[in-house]
Amino acid sequence: MLSMLRRRLLDSDGTYASATRRKEGCRSFARELLDDGRMKSRGIAPLRHVDDDDAGGGGDVGMYGWVFPVSVPDPAHASRMLLGMGFDAPAGGVTQLRPIDDIEGAGGVGRRRCPRASDAFDRILYLPVTGESFSSRDRAALIDALAAAVTSSNGGEDEDDGVGRPQCRLECTPTKEDGRRQHSPRRRMDTVAFLSVIVALIDSHFSILGLWRIIPIRVALRLAIAITPWISTVLVCTALSLLALSQYMGPIYLKSSNTFAKYCDMLFRSPFHRHRGASSSHGTDLLNHDDNDSILFMQSKTVLDLESTRVPSISVSVEDADNDGDSNDEEKRQKAMVLLTGATGFIGSLLLRELLLHRRSLAILGGVIVIVRPKRGKSARERVDRLLSQPMYDFLSAAEMKSLVHVIEGDVTLPDCGMRREDIESLCRKDISHVFHCAAAVSFSQSLDDAAVSNITSSLQLHVLTKRLRRGGNDDVKFVYISTAFVHGGKTGSPSEPLPEEVFSLRRYDPVGLYKSMLGSQSYASAAMKDLGHPNTYTFSKCICEHLLLRASSGSEGGGVKTIIIRPSIVGPSVQEPSEGWAGEKPSTIVAAACLYLKFPYNIWCFGKNLVPFVPVDVVCRFVIAKSFGDQSRMPNGEPNEGSSSVIYAEDEKKEISPSDSREESRCPHYTIATVAWDASSPSSASFSWMSYAFSITHLGAVCGHVNRVIAYAGLLISTKLFPRFNFSLDTFRRLHSMFVRASLDAVLDISNHLPLKTIFFRDLKALSHIIDLPILFYPFANQSFYFKSDLIAPLDFNGERYMFSCAVAAHQFILTIENQRRVRPIQLHLSNLRQYSVGTPGTQQSHSTSSIVVAGANHVKPVSDLWWALTQPKGNFTIRLGGWILSKIFRYTSMEIEVDIDSFRILSRKLARSQKSATPHVIIAPTHRSFYDFLIVSYVCFSVPELGLDLPHIAAASDFESIPILGWLARRSLAFFLKRDGTKSDNDLKQNLAMIIEAGQSPAFIEVFIEGKRSRIRTFAKPKTGFLRCLSRIAGDCIIFPLTINYEGIPDEESLIKEANYGRTEKMSLANLTKWMYRVLAGKVNIGRVYVSASEALAMNDSCGEPINELAHAIQLRQQCQVMVSNYHIKAASLALDLSEEIVFEAILELGCQLWPESENQTYIQLPDNQDFLWAAMLQFSHLLGPYLSTSHPLWSSWICPSPKKLNSKVATGNALNKLLSKLTHVFDLAENEVDLVFQSLQAKGFDAPEEKHVLQYLPIDSDVPMFLMHVVLRDKFAKANVLSHYSHRHNVQKVAPIFPLGDSPDAEAFGAWGYQDSCFVLNVKPDGSKTVTMKGSRYGISGKPLARLASFVEEELNVVIDPTGLTFPTCHDLRNTPESSLGIESVKQLVALLGGDGKRISLRLADRARRGTGHSQEDMYCLRTGLTGFRVPDAVVWPQSEGEIQALVLSAAQNSWCLIPFGGGTNVTHATHCPTMELDPRPMISVDMKSMCRVLWVNEEDGLAHVQAGITGIDLIRNIEKLGFTIGHEPDSYEFSTLGGWIATKASGMKQNRYGNIEDIVREVRVVGAKGLMSYDHKTGKSSVGRSSIGVDLKSLMLGSEGCFGIIVSAVIKIWPIAESRSHESVILPNFEVGMRFMKDVSKLRAMKPASVRLLDNEQFRLGQALKEEGPKYASLCSHVAQKIAYYLGNFSEKSVVCATIAFEGTSFEVNMQKKFVHELASTHGGILAGSKVGKAGYALTFAIAYLRDFALNYNILGESFETFVPWSKLTQVCSRTKHRIFLEHKTRALPGVPFVCCRITQLYDDGACVYFYFCMNISGVSEPSRVFSDIEKAARQEILTNGGTHSHHHGLGKRTTLMAEIYSSGYANALVSMKEAIDPMNTFGARNGVFSMMHSQTTMPAL
Repeated sequence: MLSMLRRRLLDSDGTYASATRRKEGCRSFARELLDDGRMKSRGIAPLRHVDDDDAGGGGDVGMYGWVFPVSVPDPAHASRMLLGMGFDAPAGGVTQLRPIDDIEGAGGVGRRRCPRASDAFDRILYLPVTGESFSSRDRAALIDALAAAVTSSNGGEDEDDGVGRPQCRLECTPTKEDGRRQHSPRRRMDTVAFLSVIVALIDSHFSILGLWRIIPIRVALRLAIAITPWISTVLVCTALSLLALSQYMGPIYLKSSNTFAKYCDMLFRSPFHRHRGASSSHGTDLLNHDDNDSILFMQSKTVLDLESTRVPSISVSVEDADNDGDSNDEEKRQKAMVLLTGATGFIGSLLLRELLLHRRSLAILGGVIVIVRPKRGKSARERVDRLLSQPMYDFLSAAEMKSLVHVIEGDVTLPDCGMRREDIESLCRKDISHVFHCAAAVSFSQSLDDAAVSNITSSLQLHVLTKRLRRGGNDDVKFVYISTAFVHGGKTGSPSEPLPEEVFSLRRYDPVGLYKSMLGSQSYASAAMKDLGHPNTYTFSKCICEHLLLRASSGSEGGGVKTIIIRPSIVGPSVQEPSEGWAGEKPSTIVAAACLYLKFPYNIWCFGKNLVPFVPVDVVCRFVIAKSFGDQSRMPNGEPNEGSSSVIYAEDEKKEISPSDSREESRCPHYTIATVAWDASSPSSASFSWMSYAFSITHLGAVCGHVNRVIAYAGLLISTKLFPRFNFSLDTFRRLHSMFVRASLDAVLDISNHLPLKTIFFRDLKALSHIIDLPILFYPFANQSFYFKSDLIAPLDFNGERYMFSCAVAAHQFILTIENQRRVRPIQLHLSNLRQYSVGTPGTQQSHSTSSIVVAGANHVKPVSDLWWALTQPKGNFTIRLGGWILSKIFRYTSMEIEVDIDSFRILSRKLARSQKSATPHVIIAPTHRSFYDFLIVSYVCFSVPELGLDLPHIAAASDFESIPILGWLARRSLAFFLKRDGTKSDNDLKQNLAMIIEAGQSPAFIEVFIEGKRSRIRTFAKPKTGFLRCLSRIAGDCIIFPLTINYEGIPDEESLIKEANYGRTEKMSLANLTKWMYRVLAGKVNIGRVYVSASEALAMNDSCGEPINELAHAIQLRQQCQVMVSNYHIKAASLALDLSEEIVFEAILELGCQLWPESENQTYIQLPDNQDFLWAAMLQFSHLLGPYLSTSHPLWSSWICPSPKKLNSKVATGNALNKLLSKLTHVFDLAENEVDLVFQSLQAKGFDAPEEKHVLQYLPIDSDVPMFLMHVVLRDKFAKANVLSHYSHRHNVQKVAPIFPLGDSPDAEAFGAWGYQDSCFVLNVKPDGSKTVTMKGSRYGISGKPLARLASFVEEELNVVIDPTGLTFPTCHDLRNTPESSLGIESVKQLVALLGGDGKRISLRLADRARRGTGHSQEDMYCLRTGLTGFRVPDAVVWPQSEGEIQALVLSAAQNSWCLIPFGGGTNVTHATHCPTMELDPRPMISVDMKSMCRVLWVNEEDGLAHVQAGITGIDLIRNIEKLGFTIGHEPDSYEFSTLGGWIATKASGMKQNRYGNIEDIVREVRVVGAKGLMSYDHKTGKSSVGRSSIGVDLKSLMLGSEGCFGIIVSAVIKIWPIAESRSHESVILPNFEVGMRFMKDVSKLRAMKPASVRLLDNEQFRLGQALKEEGPKYASLCSHVAQKIAYYLGNFSEKSVVCATIAFEGTSFEVNMQKKFVHELASTHGGILAGSKVGKAGYALTFAIAYLRDFALNYNILGESFETFVPWSKLTQVCSRTKHRIFLEHKTRALPGVPFVCCRITQLYDDGACVYFYFCMNISGVSEPSRVFSDIEKAARQEILTNGGTHSHHHGLGKRTTLMAEIYSSGYANALVSMKEAIDPMNTFGARNGVFSMMHSQTTMPAL
């Protein structure tokens, strides 16, 4: 129950929303019931109740949202009736909602306690209307059914049909909507009844066992289990088969045709087409258009000027010419006219145009009479008017159309051609010279009788009409009949014996008998057609018609009518007139075949290598006119002139011609036959094969989205590879087609007719079913070659390949027209990848359209999944296909659309086609470089549109990509090779890579390279690089350079590019950055809008490389500039950036001549950025055009926006808009120069006489109105002109050369002038790819010897510096020979030797020993040691005592000889504690007492846990010695490797594990000290013990803690020791930010006994530094780690710029450690932390000791650093940390120092009342004078800030000589008390180190009051 209650509570929101919707639906239904008049008359009423919504509303009709009760007279009967109608409406008695009387089982009505309630429930019917899926249509049906059901129960007028279903159910049936199938009411009720019976039978069969609910489920499950493997197997096998098909057919598909690539300009028109050649304004002839290419691949201009196609010129009187078109005056002489049928057809419409266009030359000034039949409700006149409205008739005015085109309504298949008698008589009175019979049924599937009527009867009818016209006075009238060239039956001819221009012999068959048989029984005609070899009824009927026309024209029967028979072959689109590719209003012949091929690629074709016997339609029309008008003049006697065609004579016109000898028919002088087809002697280039046509159609269909490539592969495999090999007969092919295509189509259509499948696909199938057999009809023509004898010989310049593609283009246009007609609106962005933009000039006859293809983006349409599309592309290995799939997804997320200017790419294909006869040159694709998207887009275009002829290119990528895990490997697999862009030396790898690519055998090799080198950060053209071109010229030989321009609206990496342009720091490619960017992509935060890819004219580079490489590179860039486009996005950006109106910017761009981005209707744009830099970058899209206008006034800016090896030709703006734009632009340029000058002056005023470029850049104003990158341009120019050195670090005497020797022979020797051991340090190495790697030498630490690839880049990024590996670095140890010699006399030295037992080795006067003991490890100490400017006094001697006695003697002698003793432990102090007082303060000799020789453990008391140890032992030795005994001291400061026990006590040190073991004051029990007055210690009565805690006055230990060597020399101490912990473990916690981390640490500090041994919190900066110190492992491991980190950050809602880390160390018993972990984990969860694991925690502690070496490594490269610590109460911790960091940044900025300071902190030790905080600070000191002093001043300011905000001066480092803030630490009274104590203990100031409060003493023995 609790679980159910919880689930319902979780679903309460959804339940409430669902209940609300149900309730509203019930309300609506109630209103409909009340509004229906039938309800009241039948006693139906919904029940009422008042709910919350009805309160005060008068009691609206209500319901409860889960039932809907209504009151009806007989609910039981109504329920049964409604159930029969398909509605489950239970009556009130069958539900659980009943009166209490019924529930308690009350007997009769009289005993009911609530009879009214019972009566009400007896009339209740519950209607099923509460479901959310119950639609308004269902509600209306239910109301009608309810009315009918109640009526039947009341015995109303509606009669029952005998089975309980009212006949009025028809009203209740939902109506048909949206094209869905509607079932009749009776059918639906019958179905319900049938199913009810089946259910009842099943129920009765299984009710005994009660299994009827189980068995159907089991059966379904078993059936699913049984068939699932089979279905899966079939699907897998199908997918694998299709993939194999793609792999096999892909290369064939691309190699078989490149027609699309060469002639795509027929379909696509580049927006730059109008500007070809305009680029010469740049002053070079390299941009001239290649006319040879254009002429070679253009269509013939002479084909209509041949002798056989030239329009003849016939003389006409002046009077006729003057009255052209005026036919209203009956008095005027009749003008010649022609009669035309089939004017609305393909040939007829163009013939009509040609006749009207050339009417003067043809002397037919009267015009043309057309006989047209009404069709589809349109009259003949309307059909002709529609025809004349087409653009090809625009040469006629409206009056000329009316007067020259005479329309007669008729039908040539009817007697008298279906014309009225008046029309015939009118025709006989007109001067008609020719009758052109073009009307025919060009259908290969007609029956014999239909073909006879359409093609024979109509021709004979019109021939009879021609005779009547001749008898009417038109003696020279000619009958021109359009037949077909395929009347020769089964004959095809041969090249040597082509088909003649003669009547085909019918042999024994009589043409008249055949004609009659066709109209009658058809058996005779059918046998003849098969015997003669005619493939279809069309050619058969045309052949018979020719014979019958011959008879009709001969002798007295024909009346001497001259008959001209024109035999065209397959008529295709036009060549020239009215325009290239015109194909009429409907697809026909080869265009129809292409349409079917594109619309229904599942069909079966058979395309062999046979030539297509085509002829262009305009050639046909011109040929018809030439033959009709050119063979004779207008002579009254009708004597013909002999023409070139076959004029056939007869010996006797009256001779009876035998049916078996048709040759006699060919001797009629009135009969001429002319074949309109290319003569067999025509050049082969004038034709094309069916196979080529198939591939050409497929290429176009695939690009335009008509055909899926996989389906196309299958179709091409069958139609061009398999079927042609078998050479099937027509009957066999017909059976195959019927079996696999027609039968399948009929089955699908039948299913769609019986099911509600009304999709567009099925609609198209139904429309195509009538022409689905077209492959059968084309089979005879497509699988054999035809050769004709003809007067028409193709000219040499006729391009058959181009004509072939024009046929495919015509089919494409027809498909688009059909699709647009079927849709309410034309094809828009969401339906097609085609983009059409109008660019025509208003008022022109026909405007061209600029078209492009969308290949990717959100608006891109793909019919299949992206993955399947990528896998089935015709080329590319698996990696490339996978990359294509990924890119398609990325582009869809990040861009609206990526368009490709298809037309512009044809140039390359044409150049390659021209060079096929010789060696094919290699192709260098040279795109512009604006983004890392560039090479992705270019490769993606080549991959997605392989029909362009571009092979997948080898990409010359930057070497940065190679180092990225996984991505580098993928890039190599994707044909990428890597090159260096350092410009320092030639790249041998590049030579090898180019040689391998070129020698691989691929011809041509495609290589993609960016001439600009690196990405242009701000869209300007960068100066081109020439290294690649030079290398290429030496290796590759002939090359074609193909420039590409990629136009962006937005740029995906624009933010990082602008940052790089502003600050000059390139963000390195990395997997982390890529992951961040991908996250932004998936989050929808990247939208670059539109991308437009366009190509320009290609450049040739041969072996000799006649042009200088620089000029060649510049020429490439000029061509790229010519393809730049500007969109409204750029215009708006320029408007905002320059504060100009958009209209002014638009006018200026027009004056500049820049190409505007084509816009479509309802174009959407991405949002403009509000950042000024981004606006300027977008505006600079067209900046290269402004270069010539600035070359005189602003040469710097001119060369920047338009780089050129030569000075640009100056231009002067003439337009007002351009002048305004230039004025605004130059004003900002001037401001940029002024800002840079001001920063230079400011830095010079602060003492930087020669600042570095980055230093100046740092202080350029960020909030200025001038974009930062403009000021950066000025800055770079200034440094280039001044030849300023790249860095100005102070190299202190680095010119001196001296040998450097190690100062110690032991492996454990300490380094001099640096922290740590001599064998350990960080070194910088440079990889071959230019990346910088830091490695730690030695093997002492966990990171030793491991390459740290991220450290150098981290330092560079954080400090805004560049680590120059080639620059000079600080020496590790400077020459100390200038250090003053020791002032200690010889006698004093001898005395010291005697004190040390005569061991002279324990005293040293060496400079190195003295300098080391006189310094510590502060930044000042290290800087001075490494620069030689010590600036302080060093000890005069160093001694190493070995016993208390020697020390006592030394102290006594010092007092006697006036020596000053300074104790020295490990020398790790950072407080100058070991510095000697100046000679002014203390002129005595200074002796450093090095205690390291006193390093023994004197005794150990295991029972008491005590050990007595000499003070000179180092921490590491002490720990090792004690651990050998099974104990630990528990004190591990960061410096424990070198610091000593005495130093810990003297400075009051603290260790990292103080939570468990305490600080040094808790560990030390007693101390023994040699003071000025002797040994100070406790007197023990027993040995090996300690006094413990005792109340015996002032404690000596307390006196010596923090004494810093001023009270005496600590010689030994008794310390507490602990058994080694049973369990040790580590943990780490990732927390969201530092504030949360501090709260976590505070809660941990309250755990008391459960507090871990050590807990340290690293702020974000230090945590990221720790991440940079990690070794870069294997790429796979790095990737996994990176992904895991990202997932953790995502789950924890962390940010990389705020996340912090707490590292934890546990020690104790197993129980203690487990309990500590439990509490820590709970706290981590409470504060939203994530456990990062013990490995991270352990590594954090291990890095503690190695990280100290970083300071000295950084100093090598002019980076000075230091750390300082403090104790801060919890209440002040937040403000101390934040304000201290802020103060450092403020001080740094105030001093105008170079770079950015790096400041981080960590919390190390926890207390109940506060914590210790470590601050780390480093800065760039390049060019800074006295950097150590400047650094100290900033550190002092930081300490001042700490004290001001509640922190202490130091937590455990001590004071030393850092006493400038002494007055803020001690009160004067306490200070004086300390001085007095010092005077009492050490009256001679023997221990004169002057640390702490004693540093203010002015003399040897006195100190002033504070």
